Amino acid sequence: MEWRDGGQRHSDQVAVHSAGGVLRFGDEVVGAGARRMVHSADGWLSLWGHDVTTLGPPPTAKYRLAVEPGPEIAGRPTDVVAVQLVGGNRLRERLYVDRQSGLLLRRELLDSGGTPYRSVAFTALTTGPAPLGTTEPAAAAALAAAPRVAHSQEPAMAHHLKAPYKLKGRIGTGYRLVGSYKAGGVVQQFFSDGLHGLSVFEQRGHLSTAETTLAGESGAGRAVEISGHTMRAYSASVGEAVVWESDGVVYTAVTDAPWSDLAGAVRDLPHADPPGRLRRVAQTVVSLFRWR
Repeated sequence: MEWRDGGQRHSDQVAVHSAGGVLRFGDEVVGAGARRMVHSADGWLSLWGHDVTTLGPPPTAKYRLAVEPGPEIAGRPTDVVAVQLVGGNRLRERLYVDRQSGLLLRRELLDSGGTPYRSVAFTALTTGPAPLGTTEPAAAAALAAAPRVAHSQEPAMAHHLKAPYKLKGRIGTGYRLVGSYKAGGVVQQFFSDGLHGLSVFEQRGHLSTAETTLAGESGAGRAVEISGHTMRAYSASVGEAVVWESDGVVYTAVTDAPWSDLAGAVRDLPHADPPGRLRRVAQTVVSLFRWR
């Protein structure tokens, strides 16, 4: 995977194993069914356990998709899906899909010049009855088993919220609310435009001096200006994040979509406080960006 944080380029590799319905990203992130777990100092922590039951809008409401033969990736033939905005003429994204299995093998987000600024791809792929990279039955069985959860921070559904929180049906360009959740004083609203997801986390409090980094990938982030307010932005291998404060509430917006989509969504959210007070990302949200 490769990505840019401002003008700086980053790259990383992670081993991915899938067997028995269990998907492992390196040694610290596991997906099993709807559940998402990360490994912490106190054992496996479950952060998510819900199926998203509300469908988002169809991607064709916002995007024009064109399919054509693609290159070989990880030794497998692909079809490439070219993504443009409806009514636009600039290519925004390319999706490379394994022609035989339908597995997404590479994804590229493109800048205004058509150059990828974030790409995630398989560099090697092995399929078979045993999990990737294993030959011993015991090792294969261990990878196919979901880890035992030691702690849970799974949120509950939140159909109604009290002030200062307020559910928003739509934000940005084509992002529709498909789920709202609450856990430990943190509210999450999850939006989709049919192709990308965008989450907004809200928590009472105030930002202070830098306490964390974004999984060690991009230091203290970078200052950006949206709607006349200075906010703190972070880029990682899996997406973008923006953090700011307004009227005693800390907001963190994260997405796998292009930066322009995130900035457009943030413009539709409260940002009334004066600039210059934004310095940290809450550790719970930062953990969503960890690969290994």
